Amino acid sequence: MNLETIEPAIDCDEETVKEILNSNIDLREYSANVEKSLSELENNTIAGYIKEADNISELHLQITDSDKILERLEGMLCAFQADLSNICQEILSLQELSASLNIRLKNKQAIRNQMSEFIDDIIIPESVIKHIVDTPVCEKEFLEQLIILDHKIAFVKEQSFREAKACVDVMEILNNLKSKAIIKIREYILKKISSCKKPMTNYHIVQNALLKNKFFFKFLATHERDIAREIQNEYIDTMSKIYFSYFKEFIHKSTKMMYEDLPDKDDLMGNDDSHKANKISIFNLKSNVVKHRPNIFSLGDRESLLTIELESPLIVVHAATKNDMKYPLENVFREIQYAFFDHACREYLFMNEFFMVNSKTSHDLFYTIFGKTLDLLYKNIDSLFSQSYDAIALFVCLHIIYRYRILSLKRNVIVLSHYWERVVKTIWPQFEQVFLMHIESIKFYDLLNFPLLLSQSMIRFPDVRVTNLLSILQNEVMNLILRMSTKFCKPKEQYVFIINNYDTILGVLLERKKDGSNEAETMREQLNKKIMDFIEEMLYPHFGAMISFVKESEVLTEKNDTESLKRLEPRVGDLIQNFNNNWRRSLEQVSKDIMASFTNFRNGNNIQQIALTQLVQYYHKFQKIVSQPPFSNNPLRSELINIHQLMVEVKKYKTNF
Repeated sequence: MNLETIEPAIDCDEETVKEILNSNIDLREYSANVEKSLSELENNTIAGYIKEADNISELHLQITDSDKILERLEGMLCAFQADLSNICQEILSLQELSASLNIRLKNKQAIRNQMSEFIDDIIIPESVIKHIVDTPVCEKEFLEQLIILDHKIAFVKEQSFREAKACVDVMEILNNLKSKAIIKIREYILKKISSCKKPMTNYHIVQNALLKNKFFFKFLATHERDIAREIQNEYIDTMSKIYFSYFKEFIHKSTKMMYEDLPDKDDLMGNDDSHKANKISIFNLKSNVVKHRPNIFSLGDRESLLTIELESPLIVVHAATKNDMKYPLENVFREIQYAFFDHACREYLFMNEFFMVNSKTSHDLFYTIFGKTLDLLYKNIDSLFSQSYDAIALFVCLHIIYRYRILSLKRNVIVLSHYWERVVKTIWPQFEQVFLMHIESIKFYDLLNFPLLLSQSMIRFPDVRVTNLLSILQNEVMNLILRMSTKFCKPKEQYVFIINNYDTILGVLLERKKDGSNEAETMREQLNKKIMDFIEEMLYPHFGAMISFVKESEVLTEKNDTESLKRLEPRVGDLIQNFNNNWRRSLEQVSKDIMASFTNFRNGNNIQQIALTQLVQYYHKFQKIVSQPPFSNNPLRSELINIHQLMVEVKKYKTNF
């Protein structure tokens, strides 16, 4: 026992002792009682043990048996523990064995797959042999088996570098099949190429058939380059002759469809050819038209060649010749260029796809095929345009080339760029020369040949969008109109002539150009200026005194010249009375004179409205001036008619149509 367990017991006894002392009990007596109680308790306990002796004995036996059972159980558990320990070791061993077996399985599977692929690739199926030997080249089965054969040849070649002994067994068979396939393919392609030489053969169909079997040439290029080169050279030689013959005949027949009587160097805007029996002056409205003249100086429907007819089908030459149909230069040019553009694009794309060449090689092949044809086309272009004096036709041809160049780029046929540039360089100098000849003819036009009206054919020269040349031409035409106007004695007639022609030119420019073009804006400014000058000329006979007074007063007011303004004051009364007495009659007369001056009712009505509006503005200024010193004290100022009354009268002349 330790102190910590004894101390609570001592404390408990002390409490008992204290309780006994406090109860006044004799300790000896109390001790005897306790001893007696303990003796009785001991006797009772012994009696209980004796009484339960059999049970205790039986319990002892049971405990002994249980102890033996537990001992055996302990032995079993220890044995089980030992067994479990052995099982763990076995599990670890099995895991190691399983991992090893798994690795061996994967290795065997990998080897099996490789061996299976190897065997599949190296074995030559009977179907391959049968179709390569017996099936015609044009059938689908031959192409399918040829692809398989090509794969096997490449595989065996690769494995032979790895010294695979199995390759020796199949190499001879593959070489024999390859030789057989090459012979059949060569014969097939050469036969197809040769068929193009026959008359009336559509070689586009032949090309499409070759493209469906383009693997044939790839097979030849891979396994027999000499034969592939032979086929390529044969194709180039054949197609070069075919295209040359085709375009030689096509150009010859197409040029025969062109008008024979075309414009020459004397057919200029400012030339007077009325003295020639077979010519027509652009200013002589009574001359009989002999040449193909409707489109010489107007665009007309020519622009359709640049839109809806740009890629329209070619004219059937023999049908057109049979019906004696003739066409202008630009139509014939479009026919030839579209035929070349279409054939060249098809051929270039075919070569790239069938011969599998890079851009540089395809460029060389193209010019090898089309070399002679291009020389033929260049000669034809030189012949067509060296003596061409139709500026509009020349410009339409330039735009045809521009549009075909864009189309060729969209089709990714960049090889044609050099051709288009050379054609433009051929046409452009002639176009520029002819255009400058027209400008010179306008610049030095003889006014002795002046007609009653400027010819529409001159005014309707097309919007060619060549800014510099067109600006020069426009300036010369405007100068010519001003020079022609001097033939009229009266300023009014001069203005009417200028306005009519300026308005016609502006109408053509707006028809062919966007509204914001520089040419249209320049012409609009000049037209508006001449209209305002004409309006001043028409208003002055009736309202000249008031207009002069307004202008003088405005100048003096700006200068703050009060003294000079006072000297104008006596004129105010007469101006007011004269305006009040005559304004309605004068307004009507001005309106009639303006409407009678212009055959174009819409134009006349527009100028009339501008004139009446200008009159209202002058009257408004007049009212404002006389309402200020030194004119505000004039007694007649109160007799001025109200400006609203004038405006109501002006509105009566407004015509809605």
